[in-house]
Amino acid sequence: MTDTQKPWYKEPYVWMLIGFPLSSVIVGIFFITTAVVNQDSLVRDNYYKDGLAYNSELQWDKQADALDVRLNLLIEGNNLTLNILNSRKNPPSTLKVSLGHPTIPEKDRASHLQLKEAKRFIGFIDDIEDGRYYLLVECPEQEWRVRKDIWVKNGVLTAI
Repeated sequence: MTDTQKPWYKEPYVWMLIGFPLSSVIVGIFFITTAVVNQDSLVRDNYYKDGLAYNSELQWDKQADALDVRLNLLIEGNNLTLNILNSRKNPPSTLKVSLGHPTIPEKDRASHLQLKEAKRFIGFIDDIEDGRYYLLVECPEQEWRVRKDIWVKNGVLTAI
């Protein structure tokens, strides 16, 4: 019987033994590089402070409920019109409106509205793409806010 030995690099089991760990290292390097290069903008650095401030912010929501604040919002092009339909206090002089996109921070929009007529506020807002947004209407003067999920379709939102 002749016993012929193959060189080690011609053995399939050697390449299998080397290949599996090597492929794991390559995939690991790929994921580490991806994690380092691409910043996750949805994660906040000060999440602990945000959690502590959450209870104090809830008081503004409760204040809006206590004042029975109801709003109607109209977005047409770059014009934003907000009407206070009901409130137990006189309207403030300004309101802050924020539209936050759920996943893409570049699509977030904000506007400061000025009182033009009785309970009617008007302001400018950048172009808004269709989709879902988190609406936040704040009144720093009277310490209330209204938060809602809204949908914008064809650049127009007509109700809250």
